Amino acid sequence: MRIMQFMPEFGLAGAERMAETLILELQKLGHEVMVISLYDFHSSITENLEQHGIRIKYMNKKVGLDYSVVSAIRNEIRSFMPDVIHTHRHLLHYVVLSRMFSSCNAPIVHTVHNEARKELTDVHRWVSNIIFLGTSAYPVALTDLIKDTIYEAYRGLKDVPVIMNGVNADMVKPVKENYELTNGEFKILHVGRFAEAKNQAAIVESFEKFHNKYPNSSLTFFGIGEFFDSVKALVDSKNMNDCVIFKGVDSKVTTRFHEYDVFILPSLYEGMPITIIEAMFAGMPIIATNVGGVSNVLTDQEDSILIPVDNDALVSALERLKDDAALRERLGRNALKNSHKFSGEQMAKSYEEYYLKLIEKNK
Repeated sequence: MRIMQFMPEFGLAGAERMAETLILELQKLGHEVMVISLYDFHSSITENLEQHGIRIKYMNKKVGLDYSVVSAIRNEIRSFMPDVIHTHRHLLHYVVLSRMFSSCNAPIVHTVHNEARKELTDVHRWVSNIIFLGTSAYPVALTDLIKDTIYEAYRGLKDVPVIMNGVNADMVKPVKENYELTNGEFKILHVGRFAEAKNQAAIVESFEKFHNKYPNSSLTFFGIGEFFDSVKALVDSKNMNDCVIFKGVDSKVTTRFHEYDVFILPSLYEGMPITIIEAMFAGMPIIATNVGGVSNVLTDQEDSILIPVDNDALVSALERLKDDAALRERLGRNALKNSHKFSGEQMAKSYEEYYLKLIEKNK
């Protein structure tokens, strides 16, 4: 198959890392994959894709509505003539218009990466509703919960498939082997974009309570985003710079998971977070809020501790793991054992099967 993958830009957030894995796994399956990025933004993901021979075209889109990009996308579709088009995030309407004027009838698959009402603005969702109901594109959900939100947001849809995210295990090594604390220090890890959903301010508030009781502890953040400055200012105001560490963006962060004692993701809402799957592949004990598709990935008390959105619940879970090395090891080893269900290879095969189904349907 000739497959065209569309992404607004390749930052290092979960949707982009999922797409990176999918593209490379589809290539391994023998498909020809071309990538379109709306913005001229380069990252370790684009570098990795290009090193593997993936062709990326940058559309140099202007900020805001820019329908001049439609003709550029149309020309790329005409030139490549894909068998299937796959879109991510908020660019579906651009791609549908471009295909309309391209003489290409390839089906468009659109992965919904979060709860449907939270993924798009009201206007974008209204346009997407017309597109989906007109069968110009076919949504895919990451989890059963996201599927339910698609049905709620886009009335009249049915038979939306669920294809769970996957991770390339080779990119999450070394695996954690030692669950004892180093010099008695309890090291907490959070990886995520600094955004409202990720709830980093609440992490700081919770850690302050925890650290007051357990001074030999630290909290490390990896990531950037629109809430970074406010969270950093909160840490500064509490004089916690000696125990709260900001590492920014590190494309190799998954190779460092094993250096920490617990991975936390106490989000307000989620789709199917890639970072949790990566933490599982690293054999990490995990604390996460039971929101969105998290419970489709983790099982409370088996491979994780799932908590409500509540600061005190996070503090209590941290205290449990701080005092119990056997529990840390049991959760971490079970997480590693269960991670095989979320391989990149399985994800790509599921999408391959769905692509072929739609191609046959469009004949």
